[in-house]
Amino acid sequence: MTKSALKFFIFVLFFLTIFLFILYSYGFLITHIIPINSNFILSINPGDNLNTVLGFLKDRGLKGNLFIIKIYTRLFYKNLIIKVGSYQIYDYSTYWSIIQDIDRGIGIPLKLTIPPGLTINEIAKLFNDKNIVSKEEFYSIISQEEFLNSSFDKNMNLLNSPEILNYWQKFKISIKEKKLEGFIYPETYSYAKGVSAASILQEPIRFFFKILEKFPIANLSALEIYKKIIIASLIEEEAVLDSEKPIIASVIYNRLSKGMRLELCPTVEYILPNHKKKLTLDDLNIQSPYNTYIHSGLPPTPICNPSYESLKAAFFPANTEYLFYVAKGDGSHYFSKTYSEHLKYKSNSSFY
Repeated sequence: MTKSALKFFIFVLFFLTIFLFILYSYGFLITHIIPINSNFILSINPGDNLNTVLGFLKDRGLKGNLFIIKIYTRLFYKNLIIKVGSYQIYDYSTYWSIIQDIDRGIGIPLKLTIPPGLTINEIAKLFNDKNIVSKEEFYSIISQEEFLNSSFDKNMNLLNSPEILNYWQKFKISIKEKKLEGFIYPETYSYAKGVSAASILQEPIRFFFKILEKFPIANLSALEIYKKIIIASLIEEEAVLDSEKPIIASVIYNRLSKGMRLELCPTVEYILPNHKKKLTLDDLNIQSPYNTYIHSGLPPTPICNPSYESLKAAFFPANTEYLFYVAKGDGSHYFSKTYSEHLKYKSNSSFY
């Protein structure tokens, strides 16, 4: 190589080095140093890629040349994965901090509160209304045996218990989606956007069994456990005050032990298409195995998804001789041992 050629090569190499250094410095400055200066939520949906993210950020305040930012990202974040989710962007956030959150999936969790006492149909509507799982997908998933088997504790798959299957058969009705009634624990749950609908629906079921393990179930049969869940659902619908739940539980157990019909209004409301404040005589005579006004014993399934306090009352009822109770009208109840006493309290109640 001649001296002139060597000098030219060194000259080009020098300016190329300067150019790359300036390019790197520019890329570092606009990705690591300069903030977005805007507060907003960045939503990334399935199918979105780096170009989608860059375009959205550019519209919301990202400074610099998008082509250079993209090249810089590809060079220095080679394994970047654009993860579906909603991400909170602050005015001090830099492009690089945003990209790191997206790659790690550190987004804003979706939250859903399942209140105590909802039926399976009401929970399906809740998921649908919150745009978490559609009604159609909800019912499709919970009807799959694979989903049911994977959701229930291996040592407590009540739905496959011969005892419970025989219990359902005697009612001669189709259980279908009501199989899960009572097993969806009321609580506030957080979900990352993009998580499968099946995983979302499994969480409250699995949490229910963690709660159930807190109670003395080791020496109970599958059907005995299931009946306590049914009773807990009745307590949930009947009681307003947690302090009265063990007493209401005692009335249910006392009536069952004497072969008396439970005559509980919520068991009738469960089979009606819409909630009624007061039931009619025709309602009380509806032919259904859930109607405890015309059928003795427990209904085929729980009638709602009970809270911890209701489950606790079902396992630990108060020790009373009460056979009746009537609402006072303020959320509490009058309790009585005899029917004549019950009628006296009923005449004093502002509820009737």
